[in-house]
Amino acid sequence: MNRDDHPESDLLGAYRRIAAIVDPPPADVLAAARAAFLTRDLDGAIAVLVADSRASVGYQPVRAEPDQAQGHWLLTFEGGGIRADLEVGEDAAGLRLLGLLSGTAEGDCELEQAGVRRPVEVDALGRFVVAGVSHGPIRLRCRAADGTRVTTAWVTI
Repeated sequence: MNRDDHPESDLLGAYRRIAAIVDPPPADVLAAARAAFLTRDLDGAIAVLVADSRASVGYQPVRAEPDQAQGHWLLTFEGGGIRADLEVGEDAAGLRLLGLLSGTAEGDCELEQAGVRRPVEVDALGRFVVAGVSHGPIRLRCRAADGTRVTTAWVTI
């Protein structure tokens, strides 16, 4: 089949060009789409969010009402043979992540935010601290002990 067999394809092309001029997608949507496409890992495993202290999922509250002024938020991800426990806190430089990884290969972890990857220094016990993290979607990319690339689900902090 060639293009001449489908004259409506010219009309659809014209509609696409008009829509791109009249109502283009916002720049931040395009940037997020490009970042998502460029940072995909088709061979990796996903570690899903299994516990979130702010949503009372997976954690048993100690108080009847959560104390939002406490300033700490706990997240747990599991999958692909790893477990990642994160505590999100706020300090003068922005957000701070305290974490504990288990089941990962030593020294192979990154924090990804808006398409930018930052290496994460993980000690021999699996502990790490990342300071100066800005608000927005983040995820961790690590290698499991068996060599599998594992990426946590995106979470907005």
